[in-house]
Amino acid sequence: MAEIGSGAGLSVGAPAYFFRSKEELYRAVLGRAFDETSSLLRGSGMREAGFEEVLEAGVSAYIDFLAERPNFVWLLVREFLEGGRHLEGLPEHLAAIGAHLPRLVDERGRGRLREEIDPAHLLLSAISLCWFPLIATPLTRDLGFEIDSDEFLRARKQQVTELLLRGALGGRGRRPSAEVVSK
Repeated sequence: MAEIGSGAGLSVGAPAYFFRSKEELYRAVLGRAFDETSSLLRGSGMREAGFEEVLEAGVSAYIDFLAERPNFVWLLVREFLEGGRHLEGLPEHLAAIGAHLPRLVDERGRGRLREEIDPAHLLLSAISLCWFPLIATPLTRDLGFEIDSDEFLRARKQQVTELLLRGALGGRGRRPSAEVVSK
């Protein structure tokens, strides 16, 4: 803990004063990141807009969030690979999930989502589609993408939104161009 305080430019005892252990400090860091994620997505017009607009704004904001915070991505990858024990029961993690799942459940109840679409699976798929290219950077680059470019981020947002809308709404999302249909 003293090394953490020193590295942060604080007194060596500061982290121990606020946190009882490295594990507690680590959980606080994870919690803060999930608070930021939830705040960002809540600010994307979740209540006012239609489902398509909310999904598009949410995907866009989330991909930007992840691209701007590569350390968050790698911190969570490490956590996942180690079994995720620090995430289990973390209030901020549960709140981040709980903030968005009810809207999906509501959309399905109103007949906006196909009946066979499980809202929890849809949320998991959305998160996975946003995360994977940022985690699998060698594969992403081998496919010819420049993951740090604005062009890639813009295209990824569009692709994820289209995939989710077409799958969730049963093709009632935007129509593909004639070129895409003919392939």
